[in-house]
Amino acid sequence: MKANLKLPSLDDTMLAVTGAVLCGLGQGFMNHGSQGMDAVGIFYDGIRNTLSLSQDQIGTASYIVCFALSVFLWFAARKYVSFGSIIYIVVYGAFANWGTLLMEWLVPGDGLIARSAVAFLGLALLIVGLSVYIAIDIGVDAFTGVVLWLTDITRKKMGIVKFIFDLSLGVIGFILGGKLGWFTFVAIPVSGPAIARLTKRFQGLYFKHKIKLAAKE
Repeated sequence: MKANLKLPSLDDTMLAVTGAVLCGLGQGFMNHGSQGMDAVGIFYDGIRNTLSLSQDQIGTASYIVCFALSVFLWFAARKYVSFGSIIYIVVYGAFANWGTLLMEWLVPGDGLIARSAVAFLGLALLIVGLSVYIAIDIGVDAFTGVVLWLTDITRKKMGIVKFIFDLSLGVIGFILGGKLGWFTFVAIPVSGPAIARLTKRFQGLYFKHKIKLAAKE
C-alpha cells in the first residue's frame, strides 16, 4: 500500500489549513473551559497529564500521539498517510496550544457560565473545522486513519468501530488523568451527527466551487 503523498492544490491546501486551525482552536477552547472534552480531547489531556505538561500544552501532547500513530500507519496502512494528514497534525497541535493560551488571556476567571460558553464555542469550532477538512477529502487525521485500518481488518461497520474506538480513547484518557465532565456527555453525542450533516453541506459547496473553476479553465 502506497502513501498518498501527492501535493494538493493551493485552494485545497488553504481549506485544509483553515479546517485544522478551527479544530485546533476548538480543542484549545474546550481545554480551557475545563468542563470536559470529547473522547480525543480526553485522551490528549491524559497524555499531557502523564507527561507532566502544562494545561496549555495539550497541542504538544497531540503532536506526540499523532506522530506515533502516523509512524504506525506508515507500516500498517500506508494508504491512509498523506500530505493532508501532515497538514492536520502540524496545524492542529499549534493552534490547540494557542487556543488555550488565548482563552486564558480572554477568560481568566473560573466562572461556570463563562467556562461553559468557552467550551460550547470550542465544540462549534471543532465541528465546523472537521467538517471542512473532511469535505475536501485530501487525507485523514491519524485517529481516523487508525479507525479506517481497524475497519479494514475487522470487516465491521465503520460506525461501530469508531464508537468502540472513541469509547476506548475516552476511558484510557480518563484513567491517565484527562478531563471528564458534564460537557463530555454533550460533546460526544452531538459532534458525530453534526459533523456528518455539515460535511455533506460543505461537500456540496466544495464541488460547486470546483465545477466553476473547471468551467473557467
